[in-house]
Amino acid sequence: MLTKLSTLIFVLGLLLFGYRRILSYLRYFQQEEYSNRRFIAWIREKWAFDRRGSAVVCTLGIIALVLPGEWYGLVFSTLAATALWCIAVVIEQDPRTSGKLKLNMTQRARKISLVAFILYALVAFVPLALSCGSCGGSQNGLAMTAFFALLLVQSPALFLIASNKLLWPVEKALQDSYYAEAQRIMRHANPFVIGITGSYGKTGAKAALGDLMTQCLAPTFWPRKGINTIMGITRAIRETLKPFHHFAVIEMGAYNIGSIKRLCDFTPPKAALVTSVGIMHLERFGTPENVYLAKSEIAQALPADGILVCNGDSPNARRMASEHRRAVTLLYGLDQSAGVLDCYASELAFDDEGTRFVIHWKGARYPGRTPLLGRPALSNALGAFTMVCALGADPAYAAACLANLQPVDNRLVLDRKPFVSFLRDAYNSNPTGFEAALDVLKTLSAKRRIVMTPGMIELGEQQYEQNRRLATLSAAVADLFIIVGNTNKDALLAGLTGASFPIEKIVLAEDREAAFAAITDRGAQGDLVLIENDLGDLHEGLVSF
Repeated sequence: MLTKLSTLIFVLGLLLFGYRRILSYLRYFQQEEYSNRRFIAWIREKWAFDRRGSAVVCTLGIIALVLPGEWYGLVFSTLAATALWCIAVVIEQDPRTSGKLKLNMTQRARKISLVAFILYALVAFVPLALSCGSCGGSQNGLAMTAFFALLLVQSPALFLIASNKLLWPVEKALQDSYYAEAQRIMRHANPFVIGITGSYGKTGAKAALGDLMTQCLAPTFWPRKGINTIMGITRAIRETLKPFHHFAVIEMGAYNIGSIKRLCDFTPPKAALVTSVGIMHLERFGTPENVYLAKSEIAQALPADGILVCNGDSPNARRMASEHRRAVTLLYGLDQSAGVLDCYASELAFDDEGTRFVIHWKGARYPGRTPLLGRPALSNALGAFTMVCALGADPAYAAACLANLQPVDNRLVLDRKPFVSFLRDAYNSNPTGFEAALDVLKTLSAKRRIVMTPGMIELGEQQYEQNRRLATLSAAVADLFIIVGNTNKDALLAGLTGASFPIEKIVLAEDREAAFAAITDRGAQGDLVLIENDLGDLHEGLVSF
């Protein structure tokens, strides 16, 4: 009886721990958009296997083998099992309230976690059956239970993957119904669709264009934040697209060749804005040419009488305008050295209030200002200006309306404070954006300038070199450099030391919290901190389970 009771308590503790662990893995699974392939690759890359639960099981297995099979040994085993599982569960953080990107218990997340836990629970009761069956004796039974549980605590991620596969037919049917509903709404509203894509700058350009079109032309729909996938756009259409929206601005992200084509089939564009075609997400596409081919799908989807507006400062965006010309094809930019631009800005000046500039459009000059900081943000605003003018807006009025644009969260936003101020560029990072942020940093007034960054990711074979190069450029601007995490530490250190940056002015921080602690310890009144990028939970350092 004591053997059965001890094993039952052990299994109940295993179930409680397993439930918390399933949720912990689910947070990362959700960030990988429930892609089994990417989730498995992440587990292998981060070596995200269990240590804590395994330590508990091994400890209990040793106790079961060492203690005599008398009643007091079983009582001690039971108490030890209860205590150790309780400690393991308490240590396990709740992913719904912890982490940079907290677990969002959507309908899909709830279903996946429930099925995964049911599978886990069914398997977890095998140790109880073993201990009560042919393996019965107290020591052998508990030892066998511990061995089986050791395998089980390593498997919550596998149960999530299995659950995702089992539920996929149901999820697919649900997604298809939502997709069909969104298509009906689109047909009924029938807005003039403008697609936006680019290796970077898509979300900022979308916000600028949507805002500018609403002010200058007619009510415009656009999904907020960085929504750029079919299901994200589907949800936005179902929830917020109305018949009074004359225009729709759709951000189109590419995860592989064919992604943008599928989005264009869903929301056929009559005009397109291409912000850049660069090396971001090179790991995903393999070669720069594949990036170009993927982004070109938006231009190919335009009708012959469509409007194509491309960033002339991006060589491959300029190439796209040349290879896929439409009835109206326009180039905008900030640098005329690469060739003729239909719309460009000059006389740029950055200060705490934003950016002042002069727009050149069809032979006329339009002075303007905007709260946006940095050349990439101004480039996005210029692309939006070019598009609204191509659609018939008054240029002088459109230039004036640029003063009403607001920065997108954590995209080069200045936050002045009485003690230490921040220039937040933490949403994402790429070589062009990082360089532009350094330009703004050295322009703004500050007692000392501090760069805090984990570096840039998803640059494929160029990741090390690009991070090394940007660290070298930072050395000419920064008075203190804080390297966050280990992802790009070696490349950033190589760039700084290669530029003879003083070693005592380099701070190595394990994570973002440690970096902010370093600013608190070493910061002084009047300092300005550039927060360049903030890697999500998937990328920042090793994961401990």
